Amino acid sequence: MEYTTALRSLLAGSLSLPEEKIADLVGSSTYHGISDDALKDEDNAGWVMELDQPIRAQWVERIRWIRLIDRLAENELLCKKQSIFQSFLVGWQRLVSTGNVETGCAYYELLTKMQLCWFDQTDQPSMQLSLTAWKRYVRAIAQYHTADLVIHTLAEYEQMLTNLGGSFFQVLPFLSETHHQAASYFGMMDQFYNHLRDLREDTDQGICNLPNELLSGFGVSRDEILQQQAMKNPGYHKMMQFWLEEYLPKLRRKAYQLITVEDLHPSWQILCHWSSYRYRRIDRVFRNCQFDYTQFSQVYWRQVRADLPMMLNQVRHHLEPVLPLKFFPQGIPASSTHSQLNSQFMRLEQAVYAA
Repeated sequence: MEYTTALRSLLAGSLSLPEEKIADLVGSSTYHGISDDALKDEDNAGWVMELDQPIRAQWVERIRWIRLIDRLAENELLCKKQSIFQSFLVGWQRLVSTGNVETGCAYYELLTKMQLCWFDQTDQPSMQLSLTAWKRYVRAIAQYHTADLVIHTLAEYEQMLTNLGGSFFQVLPFLSETHHQAASYFGMMDQFYNHLRDLREDTDQGICNLPNELLSGFGVSRDEILQQQAMKNPGYHKMMQFWLEEYLPKLRRKAYQLITVEDLHPSWQILCHWSSYRYRRIDRVFRNCQFDYTQFSQVYWRQVRADLPMMLNQVRHHLEPVLPLKFFPQGIPASSTHSQLNSQFMRLEQAVYAA
């Protein structure tokens, strides 16, 4: 889908991206990773730069930590002779076992900040939950960034969603104890959409996150996915219909818990609504490409570049991106706050995309 000519003219010169971007602060392009993650991080978290400075600083710090170990692990996966992720693990494991950071160790500054965040605030339950999630996330990064990774069953795939996306979201700041599990469910859905978005770049590196149980159930081979020939197999299209229309809704129903709560921190409300718009974009583009993941990236990232100024403008003017209710199961009531905001985002979506 493209922008209408009228809308392009209307927006020309009126909206712009902030001079300082989230990608500049979280190391999106550092080290040699599977891809340059700068645009991904703008798509995922560009809204963070519009928060008040004290709140923004905490979000940027946590996202930087998450992005860093992901880049370190990808670097090690692609560059077999390097062990920068292992160097981090040595320092991290020492911190976990002793509560101290060894002077002069690799990533001393980073580990010291983690020590101040988690190990000097042991009396705060929310910080302990965050620490537990971080430990689980680090283990997951080590487990899933390995050569020839194969996910055998749907149960294993769901566990991967929990360990990666679920843990990722539980590490983020301003999350209360009562919302901890709901954040994990939302993170699982986030990870699912990231896998869908990254199918092409993953297969370029010989990575397939789709479980064998799913593939074999529709007569699709792992090699067809990796060789980017799956679109020629009619079973692939049936598989993707199942994946998006039967499996994904189960994740959505659980993720919806986070949307309905009344006392969610304002920054988390923006995260939920911003992310949900992103998920809808991924879904829309993937379907418009007729599930062809070799064509998806070019179309998707062009659309992201077009969307970002308007979405940031909404946040900037305190018009938080709002979750279209049709994204989630019908018949589940949203909170009054979210209901009031819903129409704004629907209008944005209707104005931006031409049928």
